[in-house]
Amino acid sequence: MPYQAKLDWTPDSPVTETDINRWEKGIDDAHKLLELHAIDISRLLIDLKTVKDAVFNNFTDNVFFEDFHTLDDVLLVEGWYDEENKRVVV
Repeated sequence: MPYQAKLDWTPDSPVTETDINRWEKGIDDAHKLLELHAIDISRLLIDLKTVKDAVFNNFTDNVFFEDFHTLDDVLLVEGWYDEENKRVVV
């Protein structure tokens, strides 16, 4: 459920447990969304750098993106997968 702001506060308005729980839920939801956006932005920066490097080096035919977040679409035949750092070591 989206955050519901209370915009009619007055100096006499009581602050209830429901109000504080609503604030905390809104803060928590905002931080979760921020984390998702940070991940998406990071991936987009990698994609942009890959495309820029390909164009500037005139390598435009076989551009591919792989961030090694998982190995779901990669067949690893040499080396090993460092899961903690999300990278392949060869």
